[in-house]
Amino acid sequence: MPSTVPASVFPEPITQPLAKSDSGSGFSCEHETLNRFFRESARQHQEKDISRTWVLRRSSSDDPALPPVLGFYTLSLTTLRRETLPSNIGKRLPNYPVPAIIIARLARDSRARGKGYGETLLDDAHLRALAINAQSGALCVIVDAKDASARDFYKKFGYEPLLSETDAPEWPLRMYLPMKDIRAAYTENT
Repeated sequence: MPSTVPASVFPEPITQPLAKSDSGSGFSCEHETLNRFFRESARQHQEKDISRTWVLRRSSSDDPALPPVLGFYTLSLTTLRRETLPSNIGKRLPNYPVPAIIIARLARDSRARGKGYGETLLDDAHLRALAINAQSGALCVIVDAKDASARDFYKKFGYEPLLSETDAPEWPLRMYLPMKDIRAAYTENT
């Protein structure tokens, strides 16, 4: 099987680019650092080409009591040293940093808790990562789990800690999921 799959095979992402008005939407999750980033920095980072923030907005079919912004995630590019990956992956890589995509932040509003919006956001981020991978290549997607709850959330989707991170302070915990596993999850369902 080729390393890339035509984008037309995958469903379209459902999020929208961050808008000026989103920072004043009243978004609020359990982590004040994420709230502050969304209110104060997301737009600036986007304007400076540091990252892209994607927003899941309440639709007409959602409960009108839910907040206007149900959640968001931010994507950026990074590199990994092969030593941070398990030897069965790292030994086949070149001896210089390899490209990866990082979901730098992902959060859903606490008022939307338990409704599956976190999973929806992660699924959407994976679709965008596949599109980026088709254009430029990336070995994996990386996340920074902020606490045990976030770690457990990402583990459900196959994310594992990077090796160098197991000796680091416990939080945030940097985790990865190989792009080939993400691709396989979508091609198996088509």
